[in-house]
Amino acid sequence: MKLFISCVFGLLFTAQAYAQLLIAPTRFVLDADTSVTEKIVVENNSDQPIRLEIKPIYRPVKASGLVRTDTSVTQSENIANWIKVSPPIIRELKPNQRRTVRLRMTALPADMPEGEYRAYLWFSPIAKAKDLSEVDLSVKAKSNDGSAFELNFHINSYVPVYVQKGVPVQDVKYHCDEQSITIRNDGNFQFNAKLNVDDHIEKVVLLRNAELTKPLPKGSKVSLVQNENSLFECVL
Repeated sequence: MKLFISCVFGLLFTAQAYAQLLIAPTRFVLDADTSVTEKIVVENNSDQPIRLEIKPIYRPVKASGLVRTDTSVTQSENIANWIKVSPPIIRELKPNQRRTVRLRMTALPADMPEGEYRAYLWFSPIAKAKDLSEVDLSVKAKSNDGSAFELNFHINSYVPVYVQKGVPVQDVKYHCDEQSITIRNDGNFQFNAKLNVDDHIEKVVLLRNAELTKPLPKGSKVSLVQNENSLFECVL
Protein backbone atom coordinates (compact mmCIF):
# COMPACT_ATOMS: atom_id res chain seq x y z
CA MET A 1 0.00 0.00 0.00
CA LYS A 2 1.34 3.38 -0.97
CA LEU A 3 1.70 6.05 1.69
CA PHE A 4 1.30 9.73 0.89
CA ILE A 5 1.61 12.38 3.60
CA SER A 6 0.32 15.94 3.33
CA CYS A 7 -0.02 18.65 5.97
CA VAL A 8 -1.95 21.88 5.67
CA PHE A 9 0.36 23.92 7.90
CA GLY A 10 3.81 25.16 7.14
CA LEU A 11 6.53 22.53 7.47
CA LEU A 12 10.14 22.77 8.42
CA PHE A 13 12.47 22.12 5.51
CA THR A 14 16.22 22.10 5.21
CA ALA A 15 17.66 22.93 1.81
CA GLN A 16 21.16 22.93 0.44
CA ALA A 17 22.32 26.12 -1.23
CA TYR A 18 25.27 28.15 -0.03
CA ALA A 19 24.17 27.60 3.57
CA GLN A 20 22.66 24.38 4.83
CA LEU A 21 21.20 24.57 8.31
CA LEU A 22 20.21 21.59 10.44
CA ILE A 23 17.70 22.22 13.25
CA ALA A 24 16.48 19.99 16.08
CA PRO A 25 13.80 19.56 17.26
CA THR A 26 11.54 20.43 14.34
CA ARG A 27 8.31 20.99 16.29
CA PHE A 28 7.16 22.07 19.76
CA VAL A 29 3.88 21.33 21.57
CA LEU A 30 3.76 23.23 24.86
CA ASP A 31 1.42 23.72 27.82
CA ALA A 32 -0.28 27.13 27.82
CA ASP A 33 -0.44 27.33 31.64
CA THR A 34 3.29 26.94 32.28
CA SER A 35 6.22 29.18 31.40
CA VAL A 36 8.97 27.01 29.95
CA THR A 37 12.43 27.26 28.41
CA GLU A 38 13.29 24.84 25.60
CA LYS A 39 16.56 24.21 23.79
CA ILE A 40 17.09 24.14 20.03
CA VAL A 41 20.31 22.93 18.41
CA VAL A 42 21.38 24.50 15.12
CA GLU A 43 24.27 23.20 13.03
CA ASN A 44 25.96 24.68 9.98
CA ASN A 45 26.29 21.70 7.67
CA SER A 46 27.85 23.68 4.81
CA ASP A 47 31.47 24.50 4.00
CA GLN A 48 31.03 28.24 4.61
CA PRO A 49 30.50 30.30 7.75
CA ILE A 50 26.98 31.69 8.06
CA ARG A 51 25.17 34.44 9.91
CA LEU A 52 21.90 33.23 11.46
CA GLU A 53 18.89 35.28 12.53
CA ILE A 54 16.11 33.68 14.61
CA LYS A 55 12.81 35.23 15.63
CA PRO A 56 9.22 34.20 16.49
CA ILE A 57 6.66 35.04 13.83
CA TYR A 58 3.11 34.17 12.82
CA ARG A 59 2.39 32.68 9.38
CA PRO A 60 -1.12 32.46 7.88
CA VAL A 61 -1.96 29.04 6.52
CA LYS A 62 -2.17 28.76 2.75
CA ALA A 63 -3.11 25.53 1.00
CA SER A 64 -5.24 24.48 -1.94
CA GLY A 65 -8.86 23.96 -0.90
CA LEU A 66 -8.33 25.38 2.60
CA VAL A 67 -10.28 28.25 4.13
CA ARG A 68 -10.37 29.55 7.71
CA THR A 69 -13.95 29.66 8.96
CA ASP A 70 -13.26 32.32 11.60
CA THR A 71 -12.12 35.58 10.01
CA SER A 72 -10.42 36.72 13.23
CA VAL A 73 -8.53 33.48 13.89
CA THR A 74 -5.24 34.84 12.53
CA GLN A 75 -5.25 37.37 15.38
CA SER A 76 -6.68 35.17 18.12
CA GLU A 77 -4.39 32.14 17.63
CA ASN A 78 -1.15 34.14 17.21
CA ILE A 79 1.23 33.72 20.19
CA ALA A 80 4.42 35.12 18.68
CA ASN A 81 4.46 37.90 21.30
CA TRP A 82 4.68 35.32 24.11
CA ILE A 83 7.86 33.79 22.70
CA LYS A 84 11.43 35.02 23.09
CA VAL A 85 14.60 33.50 21.63
CA SER A 86 18.17 33.87 22.83
CA PRO A 87 20.36 34.71 21.06
CA PRO A 88 18.24 36.27 18.29
CA ILE A 89 21.33 36.58 16.08
CA ILE A 90 24.35 34.29 15.75
CA ARG A 91 26.86 36.46 13.97
CA GLU A 92 29.05 33.60 12.83
CA LEU A 93 28.37 29.87 12.76
CA LYS A 94 31.38 28.09 11.32
CA PRO A 95 31.20 24.99 9.12
CA ASN A 96 30.10 21.94 11.19
CA GLN A 97 29.72 24.13 14.27
CA ARG A 98 26.73 23.68 16.59
CA ARG A 99 25.06 26.26 18.80
CA THR A 100 22.21 26.07 21.28
CA VAL A 101 19.35 28.53 20.99
CA ARG A 102 16.89 28.93 23.84
CA LEU A 103 13.18 29.41 23.38
CA ARG A 104 11.32 31.05 26.28
CA MET A 105 7.55 30.60 26.22
CA THR A 106 5.58 32.68 28.73
CA ALA A 107 2.38 31.15 30.12
CA LEU A 108 -0.72 32.50 28.40
CA PRO A 109 -3.11 34.70 30.39
CA ALA A 110 -5.69 32.80 32.44
CA ASP A 111 -8.59 34.57 30.72
CA MET A 112 -7.63 33.37 27.21
CA PRO A 113 -10.19 30.88 25.83
CA GLU A 114 -9.33 27.19 25.70
CA GLY A 115 -7.90 26.07 22.40
CA GLU A 116 -4.72 25.63 20.39
CA TYR A 117 -2.46 28.58 19.65
CA ARG A 118 0.54 28.74 17.37
CA ALA A 119 3.54 30.62 16.05
CA TYR A 120 6.75 29.74 14.21
CA LEU A 121 10.43 30.14 14.84
CA TRP A 122 11.91 31.72 11.73
CA PHE A 123 15.53 30.78 10.91
CA SER A 124 17.28 32.88 8.29
CA PRO A 125 20.84 31.71 7.45
CA ILE A 126 23.01 33.86 5.19
CA ALA A 127 26.41 32.74 3.93
CA LYS A 128 28.99 35.30 4.98
CA ALA A 129 30.43 37.12 1.98
CA LYS A 130 33.85 36.14 0.71
CA ASP A 131 36.39 38.28 -1.01
CA LEU A 132 35.84 37.63 -4.71
CA SER A 133 39.51 36.82 -5.12
CA GLU A 134 38.92 33.75 -2.92
CA VAL A 135 35.93 32.47 -4.88
CA ASP A 136 36.45 30.02 -7.72
CA LEU A 137 34.78 30.97 -11.01
CA SER A 138 32.77 27.75 -10.86
CA VAL A 139 30.64 29.24 -8.07
CA LYS A 140 30.28 32.67 -9.66
CA ALA A 141 27.78 33.91 -12.16
CA LYS A 142 28.94 35.99 -15.08
CA SER A 143 27.23 39.18 -16.17
CA ASN A 144 26.72 40.17 -19.81
CA ASP A 145 30.04 41.99 -19.96
CA GLY A 146 31.94 38.88 -18.77
CA SER A 147 32.67 40.11 -15.23
CA ALA A 148 32.00 37.77 -12.30
CA PHE A 149 29.92 38.29 -9.20
CA GLU A 150 29.13 36.01 -6.28
CA LEU A 151 25.56 34.77 -5.82
CA ASN A 152 24.65 34.59 -2.13
CA PHE A 153 21.61 32.36 -1.65
CA HIS A 154 19.74 31.75 1.58
CA ILE A 155 16.64 29.73 2.37
CA ASN A 156 14.50 30.34 5.43
CA SER A 157 13.28 27.51 7.65
CA TYR A 158 10.32 27.44 10.04
CA VAL A 159 9.74 25.42 13.21
CA PRO A 160 6.10 25.37 14.39
CA VAL A 161 5.31 26.07 18.05
CA TYR A 162 1.90 24.87 19.23
CA VAL A 163 0.49 25.75 22.64
CA GLN A 164 -2.53 23.91 24.01
CA LYS A 165 -4.83 25.43 26.61
CA GLY A 166 -7.35 23.03 28.12
CA VAL A 167 -8.31 19.50 27.13
CA PRO A 168 -8.64 19.04 23.35
CA VAL A 169 -12.24 18.65 22.20
CA GLN A 170 -13.18 17.76 18.63
CA ASP A 171 -15.97 19.42 16.65
CA VAL A 172 -15.50 18.10 13.12
CA LYS A 173 -17.98 17.53 10.29
CA TYR A 174 -17.54 15.57 7.05
CA HIS A 175 -19.29 15.68 3.70
CA CYS A 176 -18.81 13.97 0.34
CA ASP A 177 -20.14 14.95 -3.07
CA GLU A 178 -19.46 13.41 -6.48
CA GLN A 179 -15.84 14.53 -6.76
CA SER A 180 -14.59 15.73 -3.37
CA ILE A 181 -14.61 15.34 0.38
CA THR A 182 -15.00 18.31 2.71
CA ILE A 183 -13.71 18.27 6.30
CA ARG A 184 -14.80 21.15 8.52
CA ASN A 185 -13.13 21.70 11.90
CA ASP A 186 -15.26 24.05 14.01
CA GLY A 187 -13.30 23.26 17.15
CA ASN A 188 -10.50 25.29 18.72
CA PHE A 189 -8.03 22.41 18.48
CA GLN A 190 -6.20 20.85 15.56
CA PHE A 191 -7.72 17.78 13.88
CA ASN A 192 -5.54 14.83 12.80
CA ALA A 193 -6.63 11.73 10.89
CA LYS A 194 -5.71 9.35 8.09
CA LEU A 195 -7.58 9.75 4.84
CA ASN A 196 -7.89 6.45 2.95
CA VAL A 197 -8.69 6.78 -0.74
CA ASP A 198 -8.84 3.37 -2.43
CA ASP A 199 -5.26 2.03 -2.02
CA HIS A 200 -3.71 5.33 -0.88
CA ILE A 201 -3.28 6.65 2.67
CA GLU A 202 -2.88 10.36 3.31
CA LYS A 203 -2.29 12.07 6.64
CA VAL A 204 -4.52 15.11 7.12
CA VAL A 205 -3.72 17.83 9.67
CA LEU A 206 -6.41 20.51 9.84
CA LEU A 207 -5.93 23.53 12.09
CA ARG A 208 -8.65 24.97 14.31
CA ASN A 209 -11.54 26.85 12.69
CA ALA A 210 -10.74 25.62 9.18
CA GLU A 211 -12.40 23.80 6.30
CA LEU A 212 -10.60 21.64 3.74
CA THR A 213 -12.14 20.53 0.44
CA LYS A 214 -10.13 17.87 -1.35
CA PRO A 215 -10.97 16.87 -4.94
CA LEU A 216 -10.94 13.12 -5.61
CA PRO A 217 -11.74 10.87 -8.57
CA LYS A 218 -15.37 9.93 -9.00
CA GLY A 219 -16.06 6.42 -7.70
CA SER A 220 -13.34 6.57 -5.03
CA LYS A 221 -13.90 4.71 -1.77
CA VAL A 222 -13.08 7.17 0.99
CA SER A 223 -12.68 6.76 4.75
CA LEU A 224 -11.31 8.80 7.63
CA VAL A 225 -9.57 6.94 10.45
CA GLN A 226 -8.27 8.31 13.75
CA ASN A 227 -6.37 6.10 16.21
CA GLU A 228 -7.65 2.99 14.40
CA ASN A 229 -11.26 4.19 14.82
CA SER A 230 -13.36 4.82 11.71
CA LEU A 231 -14.79 8.36 11.70
CA PHE A 232 -16.46 8.55 8.30
CA GLU A 233 -16.93 6.58 5.07
CA CYS A 234 -18.34 7.37 1.65
CA VAL A 235 -18.16 6.42 -2.02
CA LEU A 236 -17.92 9.33 -4.45
